[in-house]
Amino acid sequence: MASRLIEMPIRIETEDRRLELLRSAPMNSWLALSADETRIVAIGKTFMEADAVAKKSGEKNYVLTRTPDVWMSRALLPIS
Repeated sequence: MASRLIEMPIRIETEDRRLELLRSAPMNSWLALSADETRIVAIGKTFMEADAVAKKSGEKNYVLTRTPDVWMSRALLPIS
């Protein structure tokens, strides 16, 4: 079965804002982002802590993600 590429619309403004939020947060931490990923709702050292703080804030829909230990550039190359 041949693979195919599915084009998904990407809003550069949203991607830039998400990256800005991730870079502003402490390294090696868990974040709860608003459903539209435009603001940080909660920060925690663990998944459970960030989830609990987000729930206590009254936020109903949020996205949990982790910041990296170290920011580094990556180059992705096609596999031949």
